[in-house]
Amino acid sequence: MVESKSVFYPQHLVQKVHQNTRQFEWAAEIKKRLISQAQPWLVFSDDELWKMVFGPTISRSWMVWSNGHCPSCRQSVMMYNWQVDAIKHRWKVHCPHCETFFPTNDFEAFYMSGLDDLGVFDPQQANRSLLFNLAYPEVAHPLHNFGVDDGTGYFDGQNRWRFIGAYLIYGQWKQLIVGGISRLAHAYILSADQIYAHKAAILLDRVADLYPTFDFGQQGIVYEVKGDSGYVSTWHDACEETRQLALAYDQIIDALLEDEDLVAFLSQKASTYQLENPKASVADIQTNIEDRILRDALGGHRKIHSNYPRQEMTKLVCETILNWDTERERIFALLDDLITEAVVVDGVTGEKGLTGYSTIGPRGVAEVLNLFSQIDFDLLPEMFQRYPQLKQTFRFHIDTWCMGQYYPTVGDCGGFALPTRQYMGVPFSNIPELHFSMYTFFWRLYQITDDPAYVQVMYQANGSSIEELPHDLFIDDPIAFQHNVKHVINQVSAEIPVGSVNKTDWNLAILRSTPPTEFQDRRSALWLHYAAGGRHGHRDGMNLGLFAGGLDLMPDFGYPPVQYGGWGSAKARWYTMSCAHNTVIVDGKDHFVADGVTTLWVESDCNSEGGFRAVRASGMGLIDGVQFERTVALIDISDGDVYVIDLFRVVGGRQHDKFFHSHFGQTTTQGLDLTPTDDDGSGTQMRNFRVDPAPPSCWSVDWKIDDRLGLLPLDSDLHLRYTDLTIGSANCKSEVFTAEGWVSLSGVSNDNAWIPRLMIRRRSAKSPLASTFVAIITPYQGESKVVGIRRLSLETEIGILYPDGNVAVEIQLIDGRRDLFLSLDVENPLGLTPSLAADSIAVQQEWGKRLNAELCWVRQNRDGTVENEIIYRG
Repeated sequence: MVESKSVFYPQHLVQKVHQNTRQFEWAAEIKKRLISQAQPWLVFSDDELWKMVFGPTISRSWMVWSNGHCPSCRQSVMMYNWQVDAIKHRWKVHCPHCETFFPTNDFEAFYMSGLDDLGVFDPQQANRSLLFNLAYPEVAHPLHNFGVDDGTGYFDGQNRWRFIGAYLIYGQWKQLIVGGISRLAHAYILSADQIYAHKAAILLDRVADLYPTFDFGQQGIVYEVKGDSGYVSTWHDACEETRQLALAYDQIIDALLEDEDLVAFLSQKASTYQLENPKASVADIQTNIEDRILRDALGGHRKIHSNYPRQEMTKLVCETILNWDTERERIFALLDDLITEAVVVDGVTGEKGLTGYSTIGPRGVAEVLNLFSQIDFDLLPEMFQRYPQLKQTFRFHIDTWCMGQYYPTVGDCGGFALPTRQYMGVPFSNIPELHFSMYTFFWRLYQITDDPAYVQVMYQANGSSIEELPHDLFIDDPIAFQHNVKHVINQVSAEIPVGSVNKTDWNLAILRSTPPTEFQDRRSALWLHYAAGGRHGHRDGMNLGLFAGGLDLMPDFGYPPVQYGGWGSAKARWYTMSCAHNTVIVDGKDHFVADGVTTLWVESDCNSEGGFRAVRASGMGLIDGVQFERTVALIDISDGDVYVIDLFRVVGGRQHDKFFHSHFGQTTTQGLDLTPTDDDGSGTQMRNFRVDPAPPSCWSVDWKIDDRLGLLPLDSDLHLRYTDLTIGSANCKSEVFTAEGWVSLSGVSNDNAWIPRLMIRRRSAKSPLASTFVAIITPYQGESKVVGIRRLSLETEIGILYPDGNVAVEIQLIDGRRDLFLSLDVENPLGLTPSLAADSIAVQQEWGKRLNAELCWVRQNRDGTVENEIIYRG
């Protein structure tokens, strides 16, 4: 049985759209824009539209050449930089630099000459005499074959440019076919003019004829190698395109029932090309579309497998369109399954790539809940009652958004030191489409949860304005909506108050400073990712990052530069390696795929000038060893200034390398005697190593930050100072290296840079080596507020020194105040003594401090009185 009416676009909703386009000028303009976008397809005859759909006999390529250049001007044209406009320039791509069009032959004529009895291109039948450069038809001319592509690419003897393979995807398929179907369907909903539905149906039906025969895994190419899976496009886009086709079909169903011309045209085509389905009725046409697009996508193959929950969304949409009237209970069970898995890790899927792949889960959940709200508006509050974790889902990217400028760059996402100034949990669009807007969705989240952060987020996304909210054709009363938003903002302000957070399932801790109101632009955030691997994750266990002074001062490198030859290229692999991160590696090995756990959490606002925040995480499973524990603290000084304490305890193997880098900048060292070394950074993207083979017990490196991205005032004098207090020992060789590390500056070009990096190495002839790396990290403008740093001893009450893993550090501030930080080795896997477990008390003689706790921080005024004290006993 075929569907007889739209599921996701019921008549009352369509009528609301028509009412709004009559009542409101803004809605009328949207209608005009969307209908105008469909006009190019009205120019095509029905026969031209039918022939627009190609078959699987030409290989599709995801890139012309991923790491390539233009064969004409020789300038770099990598990844997706070739330009395609299939409406204006059929069967052509052109260089963004010299604007030369390729292929140089008339491929359309060649293609048409090869159509077989089924209307599908057969390269064996095509007229190869048409394969020549139109600008140089003379056979003897040296450029006669330049830029010529027969569907397998232009080959110059060394390199291959797959012009037609890429055009088929980005021009013919995405723009003319899928884009045409979608725009025509939208125009039908807005205009009720059957011609748009008629044209869309011709394209949809012809796609259905051929869709099951496409298999990107067998026919497609990605990064110059065989593809994985998919239909016309590779898997992730095939998933989205299939859902887009299904929804377009749902939008035009109501118009098909009366379209006798459609039946006449398609039945004639079926007869001419001996198609299995005779298209003798509208039901035949619907069966063709439903069976060969929707039901085929529901098959057991991998053609639409994708990042969770995109495949599940596509299957749910197809099932709903096909079976809403008869299998509603099963459809809601599928929706339940989707939500359950999508919120399992702190409200999200757990996929890494915080500003990229990690957003796929919450965006998918928002999209599918919005879509089903078109059927049942009361569904959303019901889902929040059944799945309380949904409250975390859309808070996740609020809680992890730092100062409204940065997200921790964990996994495959972002670029080196780049800011992210918009909330990433959902995409807010100010261009209304035919669904509830995300502004409407977030207002409903506020109504359900009473959390004003949702209103603040949407208000900021709209340019901190209520103008034209909620950008929604389905809304009942936009004026009332705007007044309601303004009322909430007046009550709570536009600024979203977010404190320190620890996403324990996602393994991400963020410590936030809280400077006085007049120093809001000097807020800082320190983050620690205490896991490695996972979907789209890197081997970045215990990676540390710092946002301060308006910049990302300890940036992760970001999304791997796959434009240099794909995911397996040396430069792409470099981005995922442990040594490319601010962490420690053991015996030169990448971290294992594993999660850590939080073993200490302190958050205290001590007074009006800020406070003390600390986290300790343990991840023994990340290395081949018995201890891998990092303790970090973010400590306010005053007026927005902070410093960071970083303790890294490692036990295992025979060599420990700690890596550290900051922003673009120039470095100066203090206390080091560096000389060139022949270390070539083998297997990495590092160079120009210099070494101090016998570093002192206290040394520092100062970064004079180069604001290459132009994010700071011109008179900025931002620095980051790394001071190291790691103690050497007689049975361990200690070395300090400076070097340069390679970073990509773009995901679609070969722009790159080399940044200063540090490597602190400890080596022992025997295993297990025990190291406690101790560092103070100080961001500052002009002059540091930290003027003295020294390591102090800890001992028992009878004067026996505690082992190196038990740390005492004194920090001298510029105004005469002093801080004392104490951290005891509670794991102590080697059972060294004295220890907190065995001796209960640790004494710091100079400060007269007796400690029977795991961690302590004390601040003294100039006169020696205690200003603040934090003790964590565990």
